[in-house]
Amino acid sequence: METIGELVARDQRTREPALRARTGVTLRYDYYQLCTTAQKTGNFFSHRGVRTGSLVGVESAESGAPVLSLFGAALLGARVRFDPPRKTDARLLVAPSEGIEEYALPAGASRLAYDGEPGVGVESFGESVWSENPACPTPSEVGPDTPFLETEDETYTHGQLLAATERVVDRWGIGPGTEVAIRTPLSEPEAVVAGILAPLSAGGVIVFPGPDEAVDLAVGEGPESTVIPPDGVV
Repeated sequence: METIGELVARDQRTREPALRARTGVTLRYDYYQLCTTAQKTGNFFSHRGVRTGSLVGVESAESGAPVLSLFGAALLGARVRFDPPRKTDARLLVAPSEGIEEYALPAGASRLAYDGEPGVGVESFGESVWSENPACPTPSEVGPDTPFLETEDETYTHGQLLAATERVVDRWGIGPGTEVAIRTPLSEPEAVVAGILAPLSAGGVIVFPGPDEAVDLAVGEGPESTVIPPDGVV
């Protein structure tokens, strides 16, 4: 595996659980639904001008939309920054409807709201993505050295993140059905690697847990007996 987008390729689709979140109602995706919707997300992003090297800003939340946005961008060779500053050069911004218009974006950039009622000039993530074609070919120029995940201080490539993912899977014994709770913000790269990429690469389950819920492993402090520490993840 050389790129992040391969984690949501069509041949990864099964009916095994892939993601669940407690966001008022319980959200559940199996691998078929997650991979298909990630492909739809990438295809929609491409219609809004996201290309290799573009930046997608994503306001993190304990829900499926930020995860789908991560993979939609990966399929296109775009960069992702979770919880970007209010002034950003993002080609597309994915955020809650409340406050989405407070971001200063370049001319021609798009705003996509994943909850609430979108305002003027803002599109709905759910309506836009669900109606899209579930096919998003990855550009040939996307490879291990393609920049992908940005933080305030550093940018990580597809290859760096996949190498870190493999280390996490091996060290913590993540396998099919292993549930990994995300208890630290997605703006932290260890949350993306250990909480999203690692379980998906091994057939496990991404979990945004409810109150007092304990699963197999956690990224960040919680009731789990086993916690993946941030040091050394990336």
